[in-house]
Parts: sequence; C-alpha cells; structure tokens
Amino acid sequence: MEKRCNVCGEVKLLEEFYRSAGMRDGHRNDCKTCNLAASAKRHRQNPEPARERARRWNRDNPERRLAYQRTRRQLPEVKARQRDGHLRRKFKLTTEQYEAMLAAQDGVCAVCGRMPKLGKSLHVDHDHETGAVRGLVCFSCNSALGNLHEDESRISALLNYLITHDPEQVELAEMTQRRLAALAS
Repeated sequence: MEKRCNVCGEVKLLEEFYRSAGMRDGHRNDCKTCNLAASAKRHRQNPEPARERARRWNRDNPERRLAYQRTRRQLPEVKARQRDGHLRRKFKLTTEQYEAMLAAQDGVCAVCGRMPKLGKSLHVDHDHETGAVRGLVCFSCNSALGNLHEDESRISALLNYLITHDPEQVELAEMTQRRLAALAS
C-alpha cells in the first residue's frame, strides 16, 4: 500500500510513514524523512525542550542511565576513543605513536621484558618533572618505579639489598668487586 506525503508530495510505501493511531490509515501524513527533517529544524531553533526532557529522564532513571553507560563503555570503538583521549591529554601521544613505541619494544615491558597480560596494555612511563615519555612498562614495573619515587639511590639500595641476601648474587658481587679492584691496580 502507498501514500502521498503532505510535505514533499512524494508517493511512498506505507512503511516509510510513522504509525499514528489517530489517522484513518494508522500512519502520519508526513513521511519519516520529512518528519525527521522538521524535528531537526525545531531542535536547531530551540534545543532546550529536548535537553530538559533528557535531563528529566536521566534524573528519573539513574539505574538505567548507569547500565547504559556501563554497556557503552565496553564497546570497542568507545574504548579506543577513550584510550586515544587519555594518551593525548596525559602524555601528548597519539595512538599511532604508542603503537610505534610498542612495536619498537617488541611488544614487551621496557624494564623486565615481559608481555602484558591478555587484554591489558603497557603503561606509559614518563618523567614526572618534565613530562618526557621514557617507554612502555608493565603494571608491576610501573608500580615499582612509583613506589621507589623514581629515586636512583633507592633503586640501588634495593638492588644491593637483594644481592646481599642471595648467596649466588653475593658470590657474583664479590667476584665483580675483586675484578674491579684488580683492574684499578
């Protein structure tokens, strides 16, 4: 069955008209295309009623809104956009630059050489004073750097602590010190 649109004058199939119980044939007199164009024009001229309706719905349906947001955040395209925005804001890096750094590191942590866990990405390590990006590190190495406050003396002290409490490492350290002493004399 067909119907003529009162706005554009075109004859279209009935499914190209929105349903309306008050109409004789059960469909609006304007086609979907014309109806959407008129709706968009009204919105451009006065967007406030639509905004208020959205605010009221959000206020009246907090659980549904949160459920929608949780679901939406899991979409791959949304995750990618959020990741891209985070990299740009925090490190002034594009996703392409991040991927290039990852490829240059063969996809592994710059410190320990381990692959990140499945579904996880490497963290961007940067100098907190200058903001300069140093490389990509795993969660464990990033946490260690943060807990040691990126302080070289603390890192050396921790290394010395580990060496002195590991019999194999003590032997290696003593042998290295003897060799260094022999070279110095």
